[in-house]
Amino acid sequence: MPPPENGNVYSDFTELMRLEKLNDDTYQSKHLAFAPAGGSTTYGGHVFSQSVWAAAQTVKPGMVIHNVTGAFTLAGQASLPFKYHVRKIRDGNRFCVRTVEVVQEEEKGICFTSTCSFKLEEQNLIDHQDNLDIREQYNVALGDKTPEEIPEAPGVDSPWYWLHLQDHGYEANDKLPGLRVRKVDMRPYNDSRKPLEKRQLYFYTPIGNLPPVTEQPNIHACAHLYASDRNSLFIITNFTGVGDDYAQMGSLMHSVVFHVGMEGLDFYTKDGKPRWCTQESWMTRARQGRGMHNSRLWNDEGLHVATTWQDGLVRIGGVMSKKLDERKEKARARASERL
Repeated sequence: MPPPENGNVYSDFTELMRLEKLNDDTYQSKHLAFAPAGGSTTYGGHVFSQSVWAAAQTVKPGMVIHNVTGAFTLAGQASLPFKYHVRKIRDGNRFCVRTVEVVQEEEKGICFTSTCSFKLEEQNLIDHQDNLDIREQYNVALGDKTPEEIPEAPGVDSPWYWLHLQDHGYEANDKLPGLRVRKVDMRPYNDSRKPLEKRQLYFYTPIGNLPPVTEQPNIHACAHLYASDRNSLFIITNFTGVGDDYAQMGSLMHSVVFHVGMEGLDFYTKDGKPRWCTQESWMTRARQGRGMHNSRLWNDEGLHVATTWQDGLVRIGGVMSKKLDERKEKARARASERL
């Protein structure tokens, strides 16, 4: 039986993040990464979140990730594991810093690098945030629907893939490991708005049980990080009405700042029930073959958990590849046959 070509299978988040320790500062992934549209290129959120999990293996107990910035330098290959080389930059009394260099094939060089900062818990002497009621603000799109009633996010958030799902149903959607992610249909909110005024909501929760946040806070943080990159740059092409007419798309730099400690990262309520968190996303700039994606991560009690921003390659004009073009045409032909 041939080995799997990608990690497109529903699996527990803890299994998705599992690492093999190769030496004191090097770790290797065990679960293959998700590949959008079942292709050969990996989802950037995998290496982004797992680099933090690798770095977390080298910090003392109580140190929790609060800031990470990653640079994507080569496309990841879905059929290969990632090797994470962690470098200890500083171990202070309250803060510590790590850099992580990631490779798949040594001869090809580094495919991703990140800088991660961890810190100890501190007393909340001041605590201010925007007060946002997600359901009130976006009621015209959300109504009274629960996350379970909202469709799973598409493997590729682009018109050609929407046609694919219309033709085959959501059972044909790419299986995302680690998280359940639901995409809200925001057209009732967005249709009358300009691109920079539009918003996209995603609900997300881990698959399987996470360890208690008091024991492993960083695995909870990594689940938020994994969600933060989901279909992010497609917001730019969708909000600007470009549709499928993009030549290249990919993350360049991705940053996340957590505003909370252990308790705020928790995917479980005080009575042990799993919670759905929300990503509220928008775009702030698109020019020179690049676009800027921004988002805020909220828990279900209105706590602002994290802020994210991403600089991405978004080149307009032409299709991504011949393979993509063929998939689009087949999907369109099937849709036309139904009319």
